[in-house]
Amino acid sequence: MHPESDSTEVDAVIEVIQGSDTVTATWPVRIAMLDEPVLVEFDDDTAGTGDTDRLTVGRAAPGATYHWFFPTGTRAAAVGRINGMLRLKLSRGAEAWVSAADAQPLPTGRTALRARVGSVSLSPGAARVTARIPLSDRVPFRVWETESEIVVRLYSVYGDIDWIQYGGTDPFVERVSWDQSAADEVTITFTLGDPVWGYRTTWSGSDLVLEIRRPPAIDPSHPLRDRVILVDPGHPPAGATGPTGLTEAEANLAVAFKLRELLADDGAIVVMSRTTDSAVGLWPRIKLANDMNADILVSIHNNALPDGVNPFTNNGSSVYYNHPRSVPLAFAVQRALVRRLGLRDLGVGRGDLALVRPTWMPAVLTEGLFMMLPRQEAALRTEEGQLLYARGVYEGIKAFLKGRVEEK
Repeated sequence: MHPESDSTEVDAVIEVIQGSDTVTATWPVRIAMLDEPVLVEFDDDTAGTGDTDRLTVGRAAPGATYHWFFPTGTRAAAVGRINGMLRLKLSRGAEAWVSAADAQPLPTGRTALRARVGSVSLSPGAARVTARIPLSDRVPFRVWETESEIVVRLYSVYGDIDWIQYGGTDPFVERVSWDQSAADEVTITFTLGDPVWGYRTTWSGSDLVLEIRRPPAIDPSHPLRDRVILVDPGHPPAGATGPTGLTEAEANLAVAFKLRELLADDGAIVVMSRTTDSAVGLWPRIKLANDMNADILVSIHNNALPDGVNPFTNNGSSVYYNHPRSVPLAFAVQRALVRRLGLRDLGVGRGDLALVRPTWMPAVLTEGLFMMLPRQEAALRTEEGQLLYARGVYEGIKAFLKGRVEEK
């Protein structure tokens, strides 16, 4: 997709006014018609490093927050570009913006997608139910969840779903329904018998495979027993630094060690994403949680504020999540943190943070204390302060698991 040769150069006028002073400058701009749309395929690892999450992020506008997550191999029609962002035509009524570096033009000469959605089949397994959605091409899609539903919206498609095969009488997936929600969009809804615990999608040829994770079997009297928990001490690299030089990475690791001990003593299987001061990237932490089939991921952090914000009147404890399944965990941990640390309750928030975006398990990120406040930094240097923080997270995780048993 390149500008045609018959482009036109014009002068854009930039005018800056301050009080009675005005400065005007011209900036030559080249305007050109674009060729026809081009079919592209996503790959976030064109360098072949192997250290990416194999997802291309889609946004509603350049610079907007993440909204779509397209696995490597997904295809879409590119219809425009602004700098390093490519505009996609997902369907007649939907468009997305992705990094142009992740989109490789297909050599087929095709300019549009139009795929068939075939009959859906489910394969129940011990730890998950696998849904296979046959497609004639790897079209873009979006997955979202409610408390007990997983919804898949496919773009640039038409539905030809004669059959939905449940693969037996497994009660976990209670119902699968589909709708031609627009002329070129199909929506498939999976209604579950339990709250959503996790899911993930992959391509198998041109078929979309959705794995729906079963909730773990929780012992009511010992809810942490045999639960696999990934404890992530946030940072390095980066992170805040306290007034006397304590780094957030050091403080997070100290709290995480205490948390590991509390969880393990109560029967949990605990894996830490790091145990030294060595820097660990975001994706390796998430991959570790996925590979070990962690039941829960918790990322330990301590807070700071930007310049111009008074930390003495704006500090407190908070917990962040991304997906609905993690809301009960976030609130349980926040309540316990506030009770243990005795700081202001800054509440629970939804955040577009890498460590809470994994879809295979509930995940939260804690911001227990403020590194930049001398008294709170001092608390993080002590065994007592570290243990109070860790105990709050431990009690919150335990309360969340116990609550899931009581909901049944």
